[in-house]
Amino acid sequence: MKFKCNNTEYEIKEVDNIELSESLIGQTRYQEKTILLKKLDEDLMIKTLKHELTHVWLYEYGHSRNDNATYDHEDICEIIACSNDFINEVVESYIRDKKVCHMQDKND
Repeated sequence: MKFKCNNTEYEIKEVDNIELSESLIGQTRYQEKTILLKKLDEDLMIKTLKHELTHVWLYEYGHSRNDNATYDHEDICEIIACSNDFINEVVESYIRDKKVCHMQDKND
């Protein structure tokens, strides 16, 4: 599934394993503009997708801190308030698309 964040298109891909580590269950690849999700139970995949979408939002809106600085409570509240609609919209589309795919598979 594809989505846009701050006019940049990303793609969500379900994979059997993430190349860097067996223990990773999700990863955002900014250069490739992809989110990789390890195929697991749906609840864990949705939780992981929300986490990875937060990474995308932070990156695309310039909030990614690479200097290991910490966020205070006001920063966190602002991030959640500003990113909430974006994350929920993408997750709802992802779930809807998965259900359509499963329904099409059953009809084949």
